[in-house]
Amino acid sequence: MSHRGRRVAMVVVAVLMLALLASCAPPAAAPAGQGQAPQGQAEKAAPAAKQKVLRVWITWGDNPAQLQSLFNKYGEAHNVRVEVNSPVSEDKVIAALSGNEPPDVLVLGGPDSVGSWAREGLVTPLDDFLSDGKVDINDIFEAPLSQCKYQGTYYCLPWGTDTYALFWNKDLFEEAGLDPEQPPQTMEELAEFAKKLTKVDKDGHITQVGFVPDFSWSHLDLYTAMMGGYWYSDDGTKILFTSDPVVGALKWEQQFYCDYNADEVLRFTSAFGGYMSPDNGFYAGKVAMMVDGEWQPGVNFIQKYKPELYYGVAPFPPPADHPERKDTNLVSGTVALIPSGVKDKATAWDLMAWMMSPEIVAEEMVANFNLPSSKKAAQDPRFHENKKFEVFLKLMADPNAKAPILTPINAEVGTELGQIEEKVLHTCADPMPLLQAGQEKLQPMLDKALSGQ
Repeated sequence: MSHRGRRVAMVVVAVLMLALLASCAPPAAAPAGQGQAPQGQAEKAAPAAKQKVLRVWITWGDNPAQLQSLFNKYGEAHNVRVEVNSPVSEDKVIAALSGNEPPDVLVLGGPDSVGSWAREGLVTPLDDFLSDGKVDINDIFEAPLSQCKYQGTYYCLPWGTDTYALFWNKDLFEEAGLDPEQPPQTMEELAEFAKKLTKVDKDGHITQVGFVPDFSWSHLDLYTAMMGGYWYSDDGTKILFTSDPVVGALKWEQQFYCDYNADEVLRFTSAFGGYMSPDNGFYAGKVAMMVDGEWQPGVNFIQKYKPELYYGVAPFPPPADHPERKDTNLVSGTVALIPSGVKDKATAWDLMAWMMSPEIVAEEMVANFNLPSSKKAAQDPRFHENKKFEVFLKLMADPNAKAPILTPINAEVGTELGQIEEKVLHTCADPMPLLQAGQEKLQPMLDKALSGQ
């Protein structure tokens, strides 16, 4: 039969089938007071079913179109529409969590608030969902996964992650008579290198600084971990501000301000350009060494603003008397969760499980130059094209990688430590009295929060 013949036959069969169906269907009841509807108006096409909409809120992201495009893949495969809102402010997130219409999936830049929200009943526990096997929890690197467990229960999952390493300007090393291929091997050597890399003019003004410990923001957590501890006990029930690791970390930081002139260091660093600009202190050659994240070698940072920069990346060095702490690093970054107010949690979980698949983790983290939380995703060759990025991959997978300890009062603790660190560095104050006062202030707050009061 010809193509045209097959088409005619199909039309005839379709007409006969419609007629048969019409003869078998019960007659529609006419509205009261009206007779039979005129032929041609009795049957009208049923309205199309309304497509289900899922909402994903993300608190970060400078490329919303890329994120929407990614989630469109899920929508097309499951006949739903996924609306991505990025970036979303913290105030909006808090209001939504407390309201009746939170997003189906919420993606945060870090896990700091998850414990507090879990305690307040605003976040869905995930352990029962994890039992369905849609997410291979053994495929997630241990350090980023551990940041999502609060009091023995998972309340979020890592969707990519971040960690930090030491960057150094090889040109400035050469100018100072240092081997440009040899970064400092200990925290003590880093301080020695910093002195050689700091320049002061005849008027006493700094024109180049070797290292600024809180550039571009605080890294007290990393330094404290390198000193062998943290500001909480391992079980998160005690505040340890006055412990040797915290005190030691602050005193180590202090030398980079107070061995010079703290006011002069502040004057010099205040003139730096924006973090994402060619005048960034490190890009501009004003800071010889810095601590920063895996995104820096990517297309939106050094490659974009200072592609000619001659620099290296290495793990942050341990104290000289503790070589076993080599490659210690704190892993913390993007996490996804399901708000407790979500009505269809099963569908939200299905979307979240799709997000955690190695293919999607790889695609999103390649696009953002962030670390993949999935071991299978980390094997993607795109993550290994940039050797500087590989430094961070190895750190994340190292046995000395760990996540910060989280408690219900992380925000209060972070604020208090930030204020203490600023006074210690900028005014050369003794850290111990400040830490003692902060500990006495916050321990009752932590006790109250843990007791559920």
